[in-house]
Amino acid sequence: MEMPVYLFTGLLDSGKTTLVQEVCGEEGFLEPGPTVLVQCEEGETPFSEEFLKEYDITLIEIQEQEELNELFWKRCERDWHPAQILVEYNGMWEMDLFFESGIPEDWFIGGIYSTVDASTAELYISNMRKTFMEPLKESNLIIFNRCSDETDRMKYRRSLKALNPQVQVAFEREDGTMFENEAEVMPFDYSGSAVEIEDMDYGLWYLDAMDHPDRYMGKEIRFSARYCASAKKGQMYFVPGRHIMTCCEDDIQFLGFICYFEEELPFEHGDWVKVAVSFDYGACSVYGPEGEGPILRLIHIEAGKKPEQELVTFT
Repeated sequence: MEMPVYLFTGLLDSGKTTLVQEVCGEEGFLEPGPTVLVQCEEGETPFSEEFLKEYDITLIEIQEQEELNELFWKRCERDWHPAQILVEYNGMWEMDLFFESGIPEDWFIGGIYSTVDASTAELYISNMRKTFMEPLKESNLIIFNRCSDETDRMKYRRSLKALNPQVQVAFEREDGTMFENEAEVMPFDYSGSAVEIEDMDYGLWYLDAMDHPDRYMGKEIRFSARYCASAKKGQMYFVPGRHIMTCCEDDIQFLGFICYFEEELPFEHGDWVKVAVSFDYGACSVYGPEGEGPILRLIHIEAGKKPEQELVTFT
C-alpha cells in the first residue's frame, strides 16, 4: 500500500519536536487515519498524551539505528495500519542508513524537513560540519529558528541553495515570528536585453537564475567560465561554469547550467572561455526525471582568460 513517510531532521534541541507538532496542526497535512510517529531521540520537549490522542498518533521510541530495519517497518504497517509515518530522526545518524533501512518499495518520502538552531549553527559548522550539513542536502524545507537581527541570513541561504538548489529556506525569530523573504539586490543590471556578469558576480547570478529565472528569460547572458565537456562523445552540449566556495574549502564545487550548441567547438575540457548564451527555463534530464531548471543555448563562444581570482564566493 502506498504510504507517505515524513522525515524531520536536525541536531538535538534544534526544534524538531516543535516542528512535528506544528505541521500536524496544519489543516490537510495529515491524511485521515492513524499516524505512527517514530522518535529516534528524546528532545527537551516531550510529546504530550493530549497531542498524541488528538491526532490519533502512536509514538514509537527508537534507541539504536539498527532498530530501523525491514522487519520494523513491516511491523508498523501490520500492527497499526497507519495512513502516514512521521520520523523524528536522530541528528547524529547518517541519512543514507535511513534510506537503506528496508522501507517497503511502495512507500514514498512525502517530505524532508530540517531545523537549525541559528544561535549554535556557526559552532556546529566549525566543529561538526559533515554531520550538520548532511541532512540539509536532502531537505525540502530548512527552518532556521532562534534567529536574531544579527543572523547573517543571506549567507546561510546562499550556502544552502548552492548545496541544495531546490530547497526552501525560512528564518524564524526567537519569539516565533518569521522573517519576510528578503529581496537580494544583485550587483549587476538585468533590466536590459543583455546581461553582463563580472567574474566575481557569477555565484550570485547562478543562485538568482535558479530562484528568479523570469528575470533572465530570453535574454543574452555573457560571462567567463570553464568549459566542462560532456563525458559522452558526440553530445551537443557542455556546461560553462565556475568553481564556487560556499563556506569553506571543503565545500568547493563546480556549478553551471547545461548549454546546447549546434556546431562542433574547438575547446577542451577545462579551457577558459567567454560565452554569450540565450537563457531559457524548462524540463531537462540533468534536473531529474521531472525536474526543471535553467537551459542555455550558445550564441557565441571564444577563448577566455583565467580570472585573477579563480575561485568564486557568494559575497
